[in-house]
Amino acid sequence: MMTYRLIALVLILSGCGGNLSDEQRKKLKEGMASQKIVQVSDSDIVTAAHEQGKKIYEQLEKVGFDPRKVDSIANHYRVKTKWVVPGADNAPETEQQLIDAYVMGMATGTLQDNIQRLHKSGDQTAYDSLLYSKPIVSLMPDGIEQLDGIWNIYLSKKQIVLTISAEK
Repeated sequence: MMTYRLIALVLILSGCGGNLSDEQRKKLKEGMASQKIVQVSDSDIVTAAHEQGKKIYEQLEKVGFDPRKVDSIANHYRVKTKWVVPGADNAPETEQQLIDAYVMGMATGTLQDNIQRLHKSGDQTAYDSLLYSKPIVSLMPDGIEQLDGIWNIYLSKKQIVLTISAEK
C-alpha cells in the first residue's frame, strides 16, 4: 500500500513538470526567506528601526506630507504614521510623554529624532513594535524655536527583523 502511494506521488510530481511561473518562484523564495531562522541582536533591531524610520521620514518629506501620499508610503513600508501636535487631547500616553520630552529638550537645544521600544501591555521586557519620532520646529520672529509637532512612525519589530534577515 505504501509503495502505491509513493509511486502515485512520484507520478503526480513528474506530471507537473515542476514548471513555476516567475511570480510563483518569487513568492516561494519570499516564503522560504521569511521562514529562515536568523539571530539578530536587540541593538541591531533598534539600529535598523532607526534607519528605516529616517528613510520613511525622508520619503514623507519629499511628498510634502500630502495626506494621500503619506498613507501610500505607510502602506508601502507596512508602518503606521501619525502627526501629533503639542496639547493634543487624543495623543496616547507614549506620544504625550514624547511631546513633553521634546518640549523640555527645547530648553537645552537638543531636539533629535528618536526611537523607542513599545512594550507589550504588562510586560516590560518584551516589545513587538518600535516608534520612530521626528520633532518639527519652526523659528519664531523673536528667534526662539517652537515645537510645531512630531511625526511618529510605528514600525513592526517583525518587519524590521525580516528586513535585516533579507539583507544577510
